[in-house]
Formats: sequence, C-alpha cells, structure tokens
Amino acid sequence: MKKLVVSALLFVSMFMFGCAKEQKQSVVALVNGSEISEAEFTKALESAVRFVNSQNPQSLKEPFARDILGKRVLNDMIIRELFFQQAKNSKIEATQEEVDNVIARIKENFKVNAEGKELTPEEQEAAFKEATKGQNLIENIKKDLMVEKYKKALITTNLKPVSQEDVKTFFDNVSAVYNNNQKKIEELKTQGRYEESEIVARQLKPALAPKAQFDLLLIYADKNMTKEELAQRKQIADTIRKEIKGESNFLEVAQKYSQQEGARIYFSKMNVFKGMKPLELTDKAFALKPGDVSKVFEIFVDDAQNPNTAQGYFIMNVLEQTAEQKFAFEPVQAQLEQYINTKRAESIIAQATQALVKEADIEILKTFKVDKVMQSSQTANQSTEQEQPAA
Repeated sequence: MKKLVVSALLFVSMFMFGCAKEQKQSVVALVNGSEISEAEFTKALESAVRFVNSQNPQSLKEPFARDILGKRVLNDMIIRELFFQQAKNSKIEATQEEVDNVIARIKENFKVNAEGKELTPEEQEAAFKEATKGQNLIENIKKDLMVEKYKKALITTNLKPVSQEDVKTFFDNVSAVYNNNQKKIEELKTQGRYEESEIVARQLKPALAPKAQFDLLLIYADKNMTKEELAQRKQIADTIRKEIKGESNFLEVAQKYSQQEGARIYFSKMNVFKGMKPLELTDKAFALKPGDVSKVFEIFVDDAQNPNTAQGYFIMNVLEQTAEQKFAFEPVQAQLEQYINTKRAESIIAQATQALVKEADIEILKTFKVDKVMQSSQTANQSTEQEQPAA
C-alpha cells in the first residue's frame, strides 16, 4: 500500500539526476506519475488569494497565512487530479457543448469593466482573453467537467434515499434546539448530534423570520467627501425624493436619474429578513408600512478595504411585509431533506477521497516555510523532553 510522500530530499535528487533539474524545479507534485506544475499551482494560489481578500483580507495578515493557504490549494489540486484520473479510467468525457456553455458563463463576468462601464462585444472578448491568458482554459474546463460528472455518478450510485422517518427524526432534533429545549439539547450533546442541529436551526431562522421587500434608490456618497460634495449629493437625493409620488412612479424616477452619466445613483429591489445586516436598512424596512416611501436617510460605513460599499443617501419604497412563520414540520421539510441529502453526498465524496489518497502514489515536491517552522518547533520540543530529569 502506497503512502503520501513529502520529498524533503529534493536537493539530493536534483544533484543525482542533473538532466531532470529543470523539470523538477517546475513541478510541485506528482500524482500517480502525473505532474502538477509550478505555473498551475501559482495561478490557483493567486485566485485563492483574490477570493480570500474579497471575503476577509485581514486573515492573510496572520503569520504564514499565505503558506497555509498554499498548502490547502495544493491539497485540493492533488485531490482534483486523483478524481480526474478516475474519470478518465471510467471513460467519462466532456462534450464541446458543455465546454462552450461554461465559457459563455465565464464571459458573462466581463460585460462591464472595473468602473462599471458596459463593454462592447469586442471589448468583452478582449477582456476575457486577457484575464484567461496562459491558463489552459479549455483543458481545465474539461477536467473540471469530467471530475464533476464522476462525482455525480458516484453519488447517484451510493446515495441512500432519505426517508420520511429520517426527516422527522432530524426535525425533532432541530426543533429542540430552535425552541431551546434544554433537556433534549443535553441528550443531543451526549449523542454528538447537537452541533449539526444547531447549525441547521440557525440557518432556518432567516427562512422563518419576518420578511420585507422594497425598492431602494442609492445616491452614492462617502464620509471622505468634502462638506460641499456631501451637500451636493444630499441635494440631489432631496430633489429625487420630491419627484417620487409613491410606488406608481418610483421605478420611473429611479431609472431617470440612475441613467445620468457619472451620477453614481443606483436602483435595486431587495428582500430582507428581520435582523439581517445592514440593520440600518432592515430596521427601516420594518419601521415603514407597505406602500410607504421613506424620507431621504443616510448610511455611512467605515470600511477602507471596500470603499465602494453601498453607502450614501437612500430612498426606500416598501412593497410587502410578511409575518414570522411558526417552526413546524411542513414549512421546513424540504430544507431538512435537502440538508440530509447534501451531508450524505459529502460523506460519499469524503470516503472516496480518503480511499483514493490511501491507494495513490503522491509525491509533494514543494516545500513551505510553515513546514520548516513546525519541524523546528517539534525538534525543539523533543529536545526539551529529552532534557527533562527522570521523575
């Protein structure tokens, strides 16, 4: 049975096989003989860094955060390669139509540029080509499609149908947490089922909470503007509000002003539940009645990482409100069944992944600084333990 091997002696192998030096330097891992190149890894890591920066930029400032992220990215690439090899062995293929559909969806992201300007078809194509340059796009899309198909087949073959009894039992557990039944909660903790029930109960609260739907008009501004600029933006908001007579012409007025070049005036239709952030918007939606149009109100945020966050002067037109739903079986039955199905599918893939890794010949050729630090720490701890006097 083959093991996961981390090549700590890369220098020795390069010395012994000088002709393979260039190849070894450009490869970060071997998976059953198939290479994962440094270039592939670098692009995948850059993409992961961009995503993390968009979600939680502060996390990348932690010690060795990029290294830890890199290890995770490389692990994901190795798992992807293992499933791809299984897909090939199973004669699974990706059709040209499927590839074209994926490319079309990707191109949808290039309809506007970073400034929000709509691009012509030619400009859109140029932006798409520039963003995907050197990425072996077609090959990667085919690989992802084949992996997805293989996983779906694996799930379809092994997924146990969810029975009504399964859902009812799970509902009773979630209901106990939702309604804070302490006796039942203690039983769930003892059985190791509390955490899962608590997660689902928390997820269901928004679905059952009071909801509001409204049209929203934003006249963008930020607190770093001068007093004169802020006063000008506020005046525009007041002018717009005077033209709004109610729901009958809200959209018409919104479109009229938002289409002005450089106006930075935005219209959106929103659905929120009580307690949803930003509370300034949500609380306003529930303070008004359906059919009400608010006065101009302001929201300013302190977010240097995202200067274009929705802030400035707002006008809200409340369309509908719904009351809180009672926690009962019928309203949540579909969500609970879907959750059980999802967890069972995840378990199938996790077990398959574990089996593939166990049987695979995997050699990691890339070293990370965090590995050296951890190794030094372990060595120091071992030395300290050896120096301890016998009791």
